[in-house]
Amino acid sequence: MGHVEEQLLRLKSAALEATTRRDGGFYDRYLAADAIAITPYGVFGKEAIVAQMSSSASAFASTGTDDVRAFVLSETSGVVTYRAHYPSGDVMVTTAYRLEAGGWKGVVYQQTPVPADQP
Repeated sequence: MGHVEEQLLRLKSAALEATTRRDGGFYDRYLAADAIAITPYGVFGKEAIVAQMSSSASAFASTGTDDVRAFVLSETSGVVTYRAHYPSGDVMVTTAYRLEAGGWKGVVYQQTPVPADQP
């Protein structure tokens, strides 16, 4: 595994940890200004994402992940994918990253529910 893949995986791990702490400040620094989240509940911009991640009522704290993979797309972009487990069911997640002056930033986060009958 290359250096960039390792950086992206560490960043995704830090984001998952911040989610469990309801650390909206982390997400404010982690996300690009034009970041969006695409979920079964709608499409949200950075401000709404940070507010949700700061809320004690946030539904985004998964109970675990597996099948985590990182892909470098170019010198300034990469993707991390994984399966997240929630009490309500699993989702497949993709996060796209862009290298900016301040480091790697999350740009697009997308969830796809896994049908209950899928392993």
